[in-house]
Amino acid sequence: MKIRKKITLWISGTALFSSIVFSSFIFFELMEEPFKFIDKEIKHMTRSLVKLMKNPKQKNGLYNLSHMPYDPDLYWIEVTDKEKNTLYTSKLTQFTKLLPNGNKTTYMVEKKIPRDLVWLNQDEKDEVLFRVMVTEAQLHGQWISIRIGKPIEDLEEELIELLEETVLSLTLCILLIIIISYKLAGKILSPMVSITHMTKDISEKSLHKRIPLNRNKDELYTLSLSLNKMFDRLQYSFNRQKEFVGNASHELKSPITRLMLAQEEMIMNDHLPPSTNKGLVKQLNTTRKMSHLVKKLLDLSRLEQQETVTKKSVNMTSLIEHVLDDYSELLASKTIRLEVKLQKPLFIQGDSEKLYRLFINLVDNCIKYNLKKEGRLIVKGKKIDKGVVLEIFNTAHPIPKEDLLLIFEQFYRVEKSRSTNLGGSGLGLAIAKKIVDLHDATIEITNEPGQMIKTKVFFRDLSCSH
Repeated sequence: MKIRKKITLWISGTALFSSIVFSSFIFFELMEEPFKFIDKEIKHMTRSLVKLMKNPKQKNGLYNLSHMPYDPDLYWIEVTDKEKNTLYTSKLTQFTKLLPNGNKTTYMVEKKIPRDLVWLNQDEKDEVLFRVMVTEAQLHGQWISIRIGKPIEDLEEELIELLEETVLSLTLCILLIIIISYKLAGKILSPMVSITHMTKDISEKSLHKRIPLNRNKDELYTLSLSLNKMFDRLQYSFNRQKEFVGNASHELKSPITRLMLAQEEMIMNDHLPPSTNKGLVKQLNTTRKMSHLVKKLLDLSRLEQQETVTKKSVNMTSLIEHVLDDYSELLASKTIRLEVKLQKPLFIQGDSEKLYRLFINLVDNCIKYNLKKEGRLIVKGKKIDKGVVLEIFNTAHPIPKEDLLLIFEQFYRVEKSRSTNLGGSGLGLAIAKKIVDLHDATIEITNEPGQMIKTKVFFRDLSCSH
């Protein structure tokens, strides 16, 4: 999971938890307030009823409740003595019975009362919620029990509606928080994204680039400074490595050349025994391989020290035909059938000398690792909308997937024993890749059906009219 999403989840989770706690507190507070008023109202009714019943003018069981603070017909009222004798009941008692709930003095009870009998804001199931309060008082020296229930079905519906609105508000609030958190996380991480993009842009061709340091010396400043110091060390090591390879190759070139000349002179001596002559030939072949390797190392070292090339209009078709003509005898000796399908002419922008070397390396590689029998080499080139594409097909055994990823690395060879026998150094494709990079082009090698290997070079927007 990306850091931006993690930050969004953390902020949203914290905001959600805080919102739920705060909303729950407010909701329960709002719930308690109406019941406090209802209980206060019922207590007031209870006191007024006891006061009225104590009045000597009131007859037992026939109380005049017209002076009560609230209409008694809207309440369920039952007054009994200790012997459970009924002293007074309101009209609602004839529709339902509200039984005591243990020793509780205040409780809720829901009863079903048909609406055609009396209207108490019943719900769809004709159920009514009552808030009941039980109070004991003295009347004429006797203890009496006063049980009063107030229908609060309308309050219940309002509370349910309040709960639904709270949940809906919380949902909308969370969605808004997630959106704001995502935007905020993006803003917080934008400097990190910029640093990441800059770091990706710094490659072996642009090790001189550095990440700009902001004015605020915060954590990002420290990170950028550390990365810049790391790039300094990498650039120094990389330059030292290139210098070492170039210097070592240059220093080896002259001694190897002198050694080859000496071996060739010794071989020309007719008085040498055959065994000695044979040994010298083997040594000369090995020395020539060393000379070839040193030459390629020097070429690679020079290419690595270049960041750009001088580009001119180059006839790619003519260059490739020239390369194929140079290899015509080798193709014939290896009985490799050649097929050329090149558009004429194909012009690209580049350095003709380096492009010639690129095509030599690619063709040489395709011939060197071709099948021993019934080999084929197909060269195609055409102009497309976005540039010029060159495709070289050669028959060969499929290259393992893990090797395809490393095939352009220096000194990497797929079949090491076979490459050594064929004189391969593992630098040909590395040099080809470097030349391709200098021309802002791309190269890829893939396995194709029918024991074919495809080498594709694409020159982006480099075609020009002639």
